[in-house]
Amino acid sequence: MDRIVTSRLILRTLASSDSSDMFDYAKLDTVGPNAGWQPHKDEQETLKTIEWMIKSEEIWAIVLKDTQKVIGSIGLHKREHKPNEQEIGYVLNPHYWHNGYMQEAVKALIIYSFEHLDLEKLHCAHFDGNIASQKVIERTGFQKVGQSKTTINLYGFQIEKVSLQYELSKASYERKQLPWQQH
Repeated sequence: MDRIVTSRLILRTLASSDSSDMFDYAKLDTVGPNAGWQPHKDEQETLKTIEWMIKSEEIWAIVLKDTQKVIGSIGLHKREHKPNEQEIGYVLNPHYWHNGYMQEAVKALIIYSFEHLDLEKLHCAHFDGNIASQKVIERTGFQKVGQSKTTINLYGFQIEKVSLQYELSKASYERKQLPWQQH
């Protein structure tokens, strides 16, 4: 995986040594359920998750440049039967919300996807009611294309949620039609 550097962030491969930073937010009820997974019970669970993420080769750690602290993760996930399309997914430690970090990371991944991977389309989604993710998705230029119901397992219960889907085309990016390209 390539290392991606922005003005305030480094997106890099996760490492086992990131488990403490990741557990800081993976254990919170305000994080996992918004992404469809249960809060982690202990740092060992986080370490196993990191090992899985490293093997997937699809997920970067989001690291603050000035402190080297891992504050979240962002993934670029392959889509079955669509080699020129991938899906962005992300999670951020709530202590770092409302600072523009996730928008910065998503923009960097958009640029990387279209300029270095030559993808044709990106997808992104959030559960209905996750306003923070919705704002990031909309502010980075994704357009809503639909919604669907999905069932997730949280706390031993099957819960049905509505997932809102968005897309962003390489053509829109190249025409500089994205809100952050207008400045």
